[in-house]
Amino acid sequence: MYPYLRLISLLFRGLFAKKKTFNPLEIKTWVFRPGIGDIDVYFEVNNGRHFVFFDLARYDLAIRIGLYNWVRKTKSAFVVAGSSIRYMHRVKPWRKATVKTKLVGMDEHFFYFHQEIWQRNKKCSSALIRTGIRKKGAIPTKKVMQGMNLNIDQFMEEWVDQWATWDDLHRGEK
Repeated sequence: MYPYLRLISLLFRGLFAKKKTFNPLEIKTWVFRPGIGDIDVYFEVNNGRHFVFFDLARYDLAIRIGLYNWVRKTKSAFVVAGSSIRYMHRVKPWRKATVKTKLVGMDEHFFYFHQEIWQRNKKCSSALIRTGIRKKGAIPTKKVMQGMNLNIDQFMEEWVDQWATWDDLHRGEK
């Protein structure tokens, strides 16, 4: 089940948090403690739950920079359009963990985030997530940035561009 209580907590804290200036090259952090609902039969965080924690960290970022309010105001929605993940170490329940999030690319339609989960000074997982904003189709990233009064040019780290090209080539394969 999706962790709605965590999401509600993020939204509630975001109401009272001071809005931060968005620096796209800065790494953002979100701290959490995995619980009983996050683990599998091996007493570690379930592999799918890593994606949920990445999701929540991006929500936290969106709330703190005002993107969440813009999405609600425009009646649009967040979407994930692709991802790749690598697992390195187990994430244990009840121990503090941190998601590190960095914007590593932005093209005409998508934002690309590199996210990592760290626990006890070990990188446990690392993912590249392609996201966008939709309302009857993808909203161009430039329009999203203008809507938030941000002047950020499109950019793409080389390795992200290579991944996006590979992903586009394999879209729709049987």
